Amino acid sequence: MGSTIAYYIWLAFFWYAVIASIWVILQENRSPVRAIAWILVLIFMPVVGLVFYYIFGRSGFHQGRIARKIRQQIARQQLPALRHTQIAKDNDLLLKYRRLIQLLTSCSDAPLFGNNRVEIFVDGRLLLEAMVNDIEKADNHIHVEYFILEDDRTGTRFIEALIRKALEGVEVRIIYDGLGSMHLKYSTLKRMREAGIKFKSFGRVRFPFFTGKLNYRNHRKILLVDGKVAYLGGFNIADRYTDGLQWGVWRDTHIRFQGDAVAGTQYIFLTDWLGVTGKLHKTSRFFPVSPMETRTHMQVVRSGPDRDWQTIMLGFCEAIYSAQHSIDIQTPYFLPNESVLNALQTAAMSGVQVRVMLPSRSDSRLSYAASMSYMETLMASGVRVYLFEKGFIHAKTLVVDNDLTIVGSANMDYRSFEQNFEVSAFIYDEDLAWRMHENFTSDLRVSRRLHPKAWTHRPRWKRLVQSIARLFSPIL
Repeated sequence: MGSTIAYYIWLAFFWYAVIASIWVILQENRSPVRAIAWILVLIFMPVVGLVFYYIFGRSGFHQGRIARKIRQQIARQQLPALRHTQIAKDNDLLLKYRRLIQLLTSCSDAPLFGNNRVEIFVDGRLLLEAMVNDIEKADNHIHVEYFILEDDRTGTRFIEALIRKALEGVEVRIIYDGLGSMHLKYSTLKRMREAGIKFKSFGRVRFPFFTGKLNYRNHRKILLVDGKVAYLGGFNIADRYTDGLQWGVWRDTHIRFQGDAVAGTQYIFLTDWLGVTGKLHKTSRFFPVSPMETRTHMQVVRSGPDRDWQTIMLGFCEAIYSAQHSIDIQTPYFLPNESVLNALQTAAMSGVQVRVMLPSRSDSRLSYAASMSYMETLMASGVRVYLFEKGFIHAKTLVVDNDLTIVGSANMDYRSFEQNFEVSAFIYDEDLAWRMHENFTSDLRVSRRLHPKAWTHRPRWKRLVQSIARLFSPIL
């Protein structure tokens, strides 16, 4: 009798938790698609759904309060005057993208910076060499912010370079994601601390207190050296990013840049450092004035759940709508919201050549199946889809009309748009865009095109699996 009563009490409590969770979802006024996805999971898979919602679905950030607090503290910081570029009437390229520039400036505090020099890296080993070389030249400070930082062979070389500089008296600060870098050994952290490196984990995973934060990750990949050199893009610090996988190469894109836009990246790091440590740094040495004079213009844009707007997603949409001739996209995961999907379809049906390149094999079966469910709709509107077959393409790039390049950490999916802390560079430069176009063309040689007729005849069971996976797109 007692066990029966206990069972009914547990059952009543369980369904109360399910109903309460659904009530919270409705009260949050989320995106309808995302809200419906969570409600369906809770109704049809209540046990698993409740666990997943408790861990992944709850909002762990109070956007307004945190954003206002950080903005107020940053506003009190006496930074030196930085050279923000005005859109000159004789600069046709900037005039073409003036709406995009204004959008990013308004939504993300991302001013337009001129006078930059940008290098592209698509090979992890060459990138590691360049980063270590710049680290070894540092004489003032080094700032590091990565989603994945491991102490395997690649990570150890990177970390050892940082330790050497710290022992020489260079200030080193590191932000690493608590989930992405969960394999970082305690012994490595101890050596870093003993060398004088200041580091902080973002959203450290601790049960049961992690559950409100686990869903929100710092996905940014940033390296800053002396406020003069900056790196950002898709590469993390681990062996697979330099050596590849057993079944192929790791194809990614990262940039190294010098010039005025480094200050914009430094601003993002210092804001993140304030967020994780509560410490505000008021020093002009983090913002040295660059003597460089070039015509390459950039905006370094951040987005995350602490912001009022999904800035990078909005930037993607405006860039796509601005296209007149061509759009080339590389992304490992393609789970677009309606805004991005409609923008791509509109561009393709308007006569713009739209090409999307995805991996032919992924590191996430569920995400990949969901991505494939969008292909028929894309191709029906005229978008050309290619599958990279040489390995895994992890690049997150978008090139418009061979004069605008977007590269960074943000994938074209719900998680990057809504839940992750991301950073992307919007670069207005024809020469750089042409180099990116050449990389895309080179990748086409080891890719195969999906053809609409053949794709529609794929096995029914595969179509069903992809359709079911798509239902989970908003919460993947």
